[in-house]
Amino acid sequence: MLVQVPKNVSKIELWSYTILMPIKIFDQCFIAYNFSHFHAVVLKGFCGGRMFDCRDVAFTVGEGEDHDIPIGIDKALEKMQRGEHCILHIGTQYGFGEAGKHKFGIEPNTELIYEVTLKSFEKAKESWEMDTKEKLEQAAIVKEKGTVYFKEGKYPQAVIQYGKIVSWLEMEYGLSERESKASESLLLAAFLNLAMCYLKLRDYAKAIEYCNKALALDQANEKGLYRRGEARLLMNEFELARCDFQKVLDVNPQNKAAKSQITVCQKKTKEHNDRDRKIYANMFKKFAERDAKEEASKTTEEKGDPASSEIGMEKTVTEGKESEGHL
Repeated sequence: MLVQVPKNVSKIELWSYTILMPIKIFDQCFIAYNFSHFHAVVLKGFCGGRMFDCRDVAFTVGEGEDHDIPIGIDKALEKMQRGEHCILHIGTQYGFGEAGKHKFGIEPNTELIYEVTLKSFEKAKESWEMDTKEKLEQAAIVKEKGTVYFKEGKYPQAVIQYGKIVSWLEMEYGLSERESKASESLLLAAFLNLAMCYLKLRDYAKAIEYCNKALALDQANEKGLYRRGEARLLMNEFELARCDFQKVLDVNPQNKAAKSQITVCQKKTKEHNDRDRKIYANMFKKFAERDAKEEASKTTEEKGDPASSEIGMEKTVTEGKESEGHL
């Protein structure tokens, strides 16, 4: 073990979607985040027997990448308490990913160990502490941040930014007509962008969920229909996907991508049906062969063995002659 875990120090592993402690990290973290600004965070990063990072740093949750801090640190800090000291075992998905980090000499898809101390933090305002005007202003800002992350291929970070918009505005009521229009526009963009992020992250069920939210606001939204079709196609739901792409064409008959995807759906459906027919044909053939074999075996048993019958008859005749001798 590279880093010895002292007593009274938490050990957190980020290999998958759950931190291995009594806390969940990823199920709804993008929506349920308490967006805090952390101060005096002490980091030590280790990889392959060497320390590659050691510093005090302050950053806003979800924006650690701007400070060359992997997304796994973001997630762990959200669950830490002031003064807590943790050893973080970070899997490739929550480290520097496929890009690696040239600055630190970290190769792509490398597992990392961080020693982290949270000295102090400042909580951001809760949603209920912000008025509608402030929420709309902040939502426009984080939307732009999310777009920057998305363009850089930093999809988990983009999800965090778009998720803030949802957490601020999805349950906002009593808006003026102008505020309602602005809120709906920001929410629609957030839902569509979240769907796109989850497509990139290969979480197709989540992508469909956010497409559905977008389509609840605008049932004829071309992007929402197309992205839901993409997610369904990747989940092998070919007929549902074809229906979505057809709806895209109903909205925009000139959408060449949707036309192409309908062809893909039809091809995939045929391949799937042909494969099923072949599987069932082989299955029925084996059943028929088994039944024929059992029937032949049963017939043989009923007729008996002819040779055995002859021996039996000969034995009976002999016994009869012997009986005659005794008489």
